[in-house]
Order: sequence, then structure tokens, then C-alpha cells
Amino acid sequence: MWWCLCQKQPAFPKPLSRCSIPSGGGMRIELPFPPSVNHYWVRTARRVYLSEAAKRFQRLTAIEVAQSSMKQGHHPFLGDVSVLLTLYLPDKRVRDVDNYPKGVLDALTKAGIWSDDAQVRVMTVKKCDADNKIKNGKCVVVIDDYIEEAAV
Repeated sequence: MWWCLCQKQPAFPKPLSRCSIPSGGGMRIELPFPPSVNHYWVRTARRVYLSEAAKRFQRLTAIEVAQSSMKQGHHPFLGDVSVLLTLYLPDKRVRDVDNYPKGVLDALTKAGIWSDDAQVRVMTVKKCDADNKIKNGKCVVVIDDYIEEAAV
């Protein structure tokens, strides 16, 4: 079992099967597989702007956040949060795990899940290898209120 020093209880309350997601009191959102940070912004000589893939991801994120908020009865997070981001890879290509969180957090901010992604105090990102069960991959985000660690 893995213990997170920033929480009073185990980050995963029970042993996890391969790529399972804990179900607790936090908000859980399923998103399409995000564009890599390498494809999120387009740079020209004069400016930087969002790519079409990024705009589409942000629109789909806003829809999923609205639907999840209605189903789960969540309001925007006001304080600090912890985030578990699980990437289910769409294919067998090798991907860096650090190329995806920035775009996901920016899309969640734009969707109104919190006022600023600076509220994220702890973030865990993991990737699950493609096993052909999830066509096109997906990104599962679990957001919970941050619990301050006890003085050591």
C-alpha cells in the first residue's frame, strides 16, 4: 500500500488492480485523451495560440465537467486540492508522462472546476499502457480537497 505524506490516510485505501481508480469523496471526471503539450500550443513569429486539438479538448472538458458536477453535486473547489491524473494510452507509442498535465489543468481551469490551477498542491500522474480495451485512450481525473499534512 502506498502512503502519501500529505494526507492523513492512505492515498489508495486498498490495493489497486492494474490501473484502477479509487472511488472516494472526490470528484471523478473522465476526459478524452489530451493532446500533448507539444501539440497544445501553436507558435508563430508573432504569437502563441491554442491549437485546434487543444480547443476541442477544452470544449469536451467543459461539457464533462458540467455533466459530472450535476451528477455528483459538486461545486467549484475553493481551496487547495490534490489531483490524481490517470492516462490510459491510446496506442503502443512511447509517451512522456509529463507532456499532458499542463493542458489538462488549463482545460479544467477554463471549465471552472477551480479559479486557478495554482490551487493544486499535490498531483499524481500515472499512465496505463494501451491494452486495446479503451479505443482512443482516455484521461481520468480525480480531484479532492487537499488535506494538510500533520506536523512531523
